[in-house]
Amino acid sequence: MDALSDTKLTLADFDSIDGVFALCGEDMRTHKGRGVVRVRVDGRNCYLKRYWLAASQVFQRHVARGFHELRMIDWLNDNGFAGPNVLARGSSGVLSVATRLFFLMEEVADEMPLEQTWWKMPESGDSLMDALATFAARLHDAGFVHTDFSERHIFVGRPGGEWSIRLIDVERARVGVCDDRLAAADLKTLAASIADQKLRERIGGAFLEDYIAKRGALSGTSNIRTLFANAAATRRF
Repeated sequence: MDALSDTKLTLADFDSIDGVFALCGEDMRTHKGRGVVRVRVDGRNCYLKRYWLAASQVFQRHVARGFHELRMIDWLNDNGFAGPNVLARGSSGVLSVATRLFFLMEEVADEMPLEQTWWKMPESGDSLMDALATFAARLHDAGFVHTDFSERHIFVGRPGGEWSIRLIDVERARVGVCDDRLAAADLKTLAASIADQKLRERIGGAFLEDYIAKRGALSGTSNIRTLFANAAATRRF
């Protein structure tokens, strides 16, 4: 039985900051100053992400990073891409300084991380890679770089027979003038995150060529192949 099946939360329970920070759930990840728990809200699986000002982490700016992640999520959802579906959000502070922040994200049914999808639907590998190349090219043309573009942060679904791609954990993402060096680093991170050797080699081969062909805003002096090779050969992005 789902450990959260007897939890009876509704969206109304997220109207109070104090109430939200008192909630318990299935602990997914906790650090000083931030944490994620899994909860059920109105019968749906959700992830509650909370940031707070911890005395021992005062210079880590976790709350500010949380606000940045929300901005990146909103940018994706407002610009023809897909980030987490945020159901509720709120913050509180002292003297105009934010000390607590939360946002509640819905778990989308039938979406899986990229490599898991690849393994589950091997007959659709070509169309999946084509869809991912199109997505990555559009994303980078728009000036958005994830900076942790690993396969576990790329969730894939196939509603109505068409691939959908959603990015999660965009806390370190940035958007601005297109930077092909950072775009190549995203692709390097993607390749490095994949366990399957054939799929990993494909990212640096046919996928990379497809991605380059689909890019519409490559700098005339940029050589993505060289940038990717340099990123793959070093730890420096």
